[in-house]
Amino acid sequence: MTDNDRISINLRIGSNIHQLTVPTEKEEIFRRAAELINDRLNKYQQGFQNQSTERYNAVVMLDIAVRYLQQQNDLDTLPFMQSIEQLTGEIEEVLGEDKKH
Repeated sequence: MTDNDRISINLRIGSNIHQLTVPTEKEEIFRRAAELINDRLNKYQQGFQNQSTERYNAVVMLDIAVRYLQQQNDLDTLPFMQSIEQLTGEIEEVLGEDKKH
């Protein structure tokens, strides 16, 4: 990856501005990630006032990590569930044909 494939961006996370150099093709995902973090921060700051910045940051990280792991789990089981549904359909079809004979 060359320097031409990277872009310098400023992201606001909470009350801080962070200057990052990211791959050009990933700029949008970094911006969306910062937006997600800020949305979660705002939610917790409004719902649980007068907490430390460290506590808000920890809860947001935990929230996002749990969502990430849950999504990974869902993706891991999706092919299995699709196979089960397909097999169930095939079994029901065979059983249905046997009832006709």
